[in-house]
Amino acid sequence: MGRSRKKLSDQPFEIEVESLDAKGLGLAEHEGKTLKVYDALPGERVRARYLFGRGFRGKAETLDVLRPTGDRVEARCPHFGVCSACSLQHLSVAAQLDHKLAALLMQLREIGKVEPGVVYPPLDGPAWNYRRKARLSVRDVRGKERVLVGFRERNGRFVADMDQCHILRDEVAGLLPVLADLLGGMEGKAEIPQIEVACGDGQCALIFRHLAEISTADQQRLCEFSALHGVGLYLQPGGPETVHLLAPDGFRLTYCIEDPALRFEFEPLDFLQVNGGLNQKMITRALELLEPQTSENVLDLFCGLGNFTLPLATRAASVTGVEGSEKMVERARENAVLNSIENVVFHDADLYLGVGKQSPWQAAKFDKVLLDPPRTGASELLPWIAACGAGKVLYISCNPETLARDAGVLVHTLGFRLSGAGIMNMFPHTPHSEAIALFERVDGITQ
Repeated sequence: MGRSRKKLSDQPFEIEVESLDAKGLGLAEHEGKTLKVYDALPGERVRARYLFGRGFRGKAETLDVLRPTGDRVEARCPHFGVCSACSLQHLSVAAQLDHKLAALLMQLREIGKVEPGVVYPPLDGPAWNYRRKARLSVRDVRGKERVLVGFRERNGRFVADMDQCHILRDEVAGLLPVLADLLGGMEGKAEIPQIEVACGDGQCALIFRHLAEISTADQQRLCEFSALHGVGLYLQPGGPETVHLLAPDGFRLTYCIEDPALRFEFEPLDFLQVNGGLNQKMITRALELLEPQTSENVLDLFCGLGNFTLPLATRAASVTGVEGSEKMVERARENAVLNSIENVVFHDADLYLGVGKQSPWQAAKFDKVLLDPPRTGASELLPWIAACGAGKVLYISCNPETLARDAGVLVHTLGFRLSGAGIMNMFPHTPHSEAIALFERVDGITQ
C-alpha cells in the first residue's frame, strides 16, 4: 500500500513570506514545503490558513497581516480577494513595477543567459479603468434568484458576485449591475454563458454568446438596452465567425493615437492592446528605439490591424506588415487607407509554419524589424530575421519568459547584442506585463 498523504490542519499558522510567484501569490516555506499564499507580500509575516478543495492544493489564504511591508496599500475594489481579475491591488503601483522589472531581468539572466546593455525606465499608463478588452462570465444562480455578471472567482468554478469593477473602462464598468438586471429579465438567460467586451475611444461593444436561439422578445430587450446605454450589441451563436451586429446600425469601434496622429477602426474580437493609454507610450518608445529613417525598409511581424505598422510608415521609406489572420490583414489595409498611408503593404501568412522564399516579401531584405508575437514567442522566425539583413530588431513581448529564451538565441547564436530591455505595465494590479527589448547586430557579423 502507498503511503497516505498527511492530513492538513485547518488551524491558522504564522509564516514569513519570501517572494511572489508568477501569479502574484506570496511564497513561503511551511512544514518543509513551499506554500503559495493569497494576499501576502514579500517581507511580511502573516497569519494564514490552508485552503481546501479542487485547485487549491498547496495554497493558503491570509487571515491577518502581522508585519506588513511598506509597499502594502489598501485594495481599492471591494471585490478584491474574491474576484480573479486582479491579484496585486494590495501592492503599490511603484512596487508592482519593481517586481515586474526584476522578474524580466531574472528571466533574461537565467533563461537567456543575457544582460541588457541598458535597462529602460518602466512605462506606466492609467492604473485604473484601463482595460478595454475583457471576457465576462454569466451565470443564472437560482439560489440567489438572480443572474451574476463578472469575472470568475479565484478557484475558477464560480462567477464573482460583483457590482463594480475598477479596472474595466468606464464605459462598461458601471454597466455590471444593469447587465445583470437585463439578463435576469430575459427568457434565454440560462443559455448565455459569457459577454465579450471591447471598448474604443468612447464606444463600447458587448458580444452576447448564446447557446440557443434568442427569442424575438429577448432581441427587443437587447436593442432597447443598446439604445438606452449607447453600446454596440452583438450576438454570437457559434464560433468567432458567427459574431454579428444586432444594434445599432452602422456601429463602429475606433481608437486614436496622438503622435503620430492616426485613427484605427476595429471589430470587437480583433486583437487590441488592452491598455489604450499605455499603447500610445509604447508606440512612442518603439519609434524612439527603432529609429526608422526615410531611406529604410521596415518589417512588422505579427502586425495585427497596423498598430505599429502605420506609425512606422510615417517615418520609414516603406513598411511591410505580416499577420496570420486574413481578417486582421484586411483591417490593417483598411486602416492604411483610412489614414491615407500608401507606403505600406500587408501580407497574410502563418509565421509559425516557417519562413521560406515563396513570396517576394520573404525574399526581401529589411533594414529593421519589429515583432510582437503571441505568448509562445518567435523562435521559429529568428534565423530568418537574422538572415534578412536587419541591423535592429525590436521585440515586444507579452511573455517575458519566451522573450528571454529568444534573446538567448539572438545573442549567442545569431550575432546580435541585447542593447536594452524594460517592462511596460500593460496590466496594472495583475502579475502580467509587457516587455520590450532592442537587439542590434554586432559589427562584422552577417548571416
